[in-house]
Amino acid sequence: MRRAWLGLATLLALAGGSCNGNETGPVAGELAVRFTTPSTDDRALVLRLVGPQTGVRSTPWQSYGVYQSSTTGDTTVIAVVAPQGSALAAGELLRFSVPDTRKAGSYTVTLSQVAGADYRLRDVRLYGVVVRKP
Repeated sequence: MRRAWLGLATLLALAGGSCNGNETGPVAGELAVRFTTPSTDDRALVLRLVGPQTGVRSTPWQSYGVYQSSTTGDTTVIAVVAPQGSALAAGELLRFSVPDTRKAGSYTVTLSQVAGADYRLRDVRLYGVVVRKP
């Protein structure tokens, strides 16, 4: 009988210990797109984000216009435009909501076009975009 109680006590201790932050389910939240640029006068860009997301927005400290296409499957085309008289800055460009932030590596972002303040297209190979946790 004592052995049965000891087994039950051990089982309860293990079950209670599983609720201390070691959850294995999805962790909803936000991921960020970071931008690198060789210029100081980039005005707009277009990128393609692949992965399940539910909303795209500018970062809280930037006043960029963020416009997204209707999502086709898990692919969203996004345009980011700096306000008149300003430029896109290197660093965090935008954020998007995801069902599981631990799967950040499964998201891809590709830069399609970059335009300067003069509206001329620039060589996208000189720029970089990556998905990271904020």
